[in-house]
Amino acid sequence: MLKRDRIKQKANYLWRVGATGFSFASFGIGGVAIGGLVAPLVNLSTQNPGLRQQRTQKVIKHSFKGFTEMMVKLGIMTYDIEGLEKLQHSKQELVIANHPTLVDVVVLIGLMEQANCVVKQALWSNPFTKGPVQNAGYILNAGSEQFIQDCVEKLKTDQAASLLIFPEGTRTAKGELLNEFQRGAANIAIRANVPIRPVLITCTPSTLTKNEKWYHVPSQPFHIHVKVLDAIQVDDLLDDATVSPKNVRHLNHQLQQFFNQELSEK
Repeated sequence: MLKRDRIKQKANYLWRVGATGFSFASFGIGGVAIGGLVAPLVNLSTQNPGLRQQRTQKVIKHSFKGFTEMMVKLGIMTYDIEGLEKLQHSKQELVIANHPTLVDVVVLIGLMEQANCVVKQALWSNPFTKGPVQNAGYILNAGSEQFIQDCVEKLKTDQAASLLIFPEGTRTAKGELLNEFQRGAANIAIRANVPIRPVLITCTPSTLTKNEKWYHVPSQPFHIHVKVLDAIQVDDLLDDATVSPKNVRHLNHQLQQFFNQELSEK
């Protein structure tokens, strides 16, 4: 019986390695399809640039939701959400989340009704992802003052969507709780003066972390838990919310402490 269980576990593990590879291949093909086929059709549907971006974002949302459900059906992962309605009804908020695994951004965008997103240079120029992210009007994080201004402008003008950003800037390494927050999110929050919506993400067992290969799958399907918290006003964290390097540093420190405390209690 024990030998039969070991064979069954090995077969399940090999299945999930293959299914994970299939999922990543599907993601790349889907990115090319959206950029090469769907986006041009969306561009033909209207001359309004803002409407084009919204429609492309809807395509990405449903694609990411479908991708997440496909991984669940393949037996790779499971997930659950606390406070889903808060995320679905989020508009003109700065949604900030920790970044423990490669697929958390896919899960989150699939859950949000309308989302703008900050993306790094690697995704902006990757042939599999550049079509979708550029047509959706996502914002390139070039680490410049222009990047901050683009985010603030997007939050102020797009009344139908929130802006999703990962303050850590990159995924945490295996065994790490949280990277040091970059100051971009705090800078954007103060300048845009919008509510901050914290989202806590945990992945058990840990997988697809920074510098971890896709085929290093855990011995069992991983579970992603998403907890959407109440929005925080900048004024609740700062006595003085005027734009200054000191206030940006202080708000960034406050947000870092908040996430550290919340995650350490989970």
